[in-house]
Amino acid sequence: MCKLMKILIDTNVILDVLLKREPFAEDAYAIFKMADEKTIMAYISAFAVTDIYYFINKNLNHDTCLKAIKALFNIMNVVSVTKQDIEKAMTFSEFNDLEDALQLQSLKKVKGNFIITRDEKFQRLTDKAISPRDFVQRVLKSFKDESLPK
Repeated sequence: MCKLMKILIDTNVILDVLLKREPFAEDAYAIFKMADEKTIMAYISAFAVTDIYYFINKNLNHDTCLKAIKALFNIMNVVSVTKQDIEKAMTFSEFNDLEDALQLQSLKKVKGNFIITRDEKFQRLTDKAISPRDFVQRVLKSFKDESLPK
């Protein structure tokens, strides 16, 4: 049995689904579906939860926001962030954005394969960052490859 791929989902991708932001929602939703079906193990950083709440609360009421976050917790794991994680992220010299560095540290903490993000700058800084579209295409290709006769 193969090990499930572990991914960290960046805030912008989560917001694409929750706010139905086109043209990005379709690929982001496909990733959520994979997480819900346990095709992949999905994670979000604990610090992202307040950002997610902040942005969706502009369009939804408080109770609906809390329900959306609880629904996220049903399909995704939350990576805790400690003082040591922040200090380690601060040493990543290639990053001048602490949030991005902390996302990468969260990925390293769970020994994840990729961080799914639409942040192109982030994607240029590390080969661990991949766009939702590229990730979905890669996973679909791997499923096709697995189903081919050897």
